[in-house]
Amino acid sequence: MNENIRDLSVTFLTEELGVIVACDSSGAIGLKEQDQVEVPPEITSAFCLRVPLMEILAVGGVPKIVIDTISNEMNPTGNLMLTGIKTELKKTGFDDVLINGSTEENMTTTMTSIGVTVIGSIEKKSFVYGKIIKGSSLYQVGYPYVGEAVLKNQDKIFSYQDLLNLRQQEGVLEMIPVGSKGILYEANQLAKSSKLIFKENNQAENLTQSAGPATVLLVAVDKEVVPVLLNDKIPIKKIGTFIREN
Repeated sequence: MNENIRDLSVTFLTEELGVIVACDSSGAIGLKEQDQVEVPPEITSAFCLRVPLMEILAVGGVPKIVIDTISNEMNPTGNLMLTGIKTELKKTGFDDVLINGSTEENMTTTMTSIGVTVIGSIEKKSFVYGKIIKGSSLYQVGYPYVGEAVLKNQDKIFSYQDLLNLRQQEGVLEMIPVGSKGILYEANQLAKSSKLIFKENNQAENLTQSAGPATVLLVAVDKEVVPVLLNDKIPIKKIGTFIREN
């Protein structure tokens, strides 16, 4: 296998072991003159890292390297962003991940900008993709927040541990974090990977709203299974099923 899958790039170097890559970017979110959302740089970088980390963990990958491309000066913005990246990695339990990157030292910048790429390893036996079956249910974990709403609702946003716990629950078939493309887009991506169609129910809402830095997780489960979260502050509901095209 050597292809782009959803927002991931996957290539297998041997029959069993491969490399998996995900990335994200953020602009105009920080403390500079032309930023549109006022946020400390360390929070900007942490949430930018969150997206590709979630994408890799959701399919069974293990992060190994983080590359940050910061379009701002090293001091103070770059250093603060590195602090945010290191703090976020500690939350995952993968704080031994290598970090590399670059900053902009030639030009004076007036808007905060960062790109983050995560490179990981993936074992074929652990690769969770295209596992959904006809009649499976789709659950929405979390609510789509973006911009300042993310900061105001941090206690209602699922964690890395929530994702890892869900991945280990019996009957959980596949997961995908939702970002700026919205719930419906990602639900359809899940369906497409298993040659199925997603059919929403009357509980589904805000399906096209951006979920910012992966504030929603979609969890596909066996028909009779209900995924369980330990944090009762995070909303979870069934939003549809997967059917076979006639």
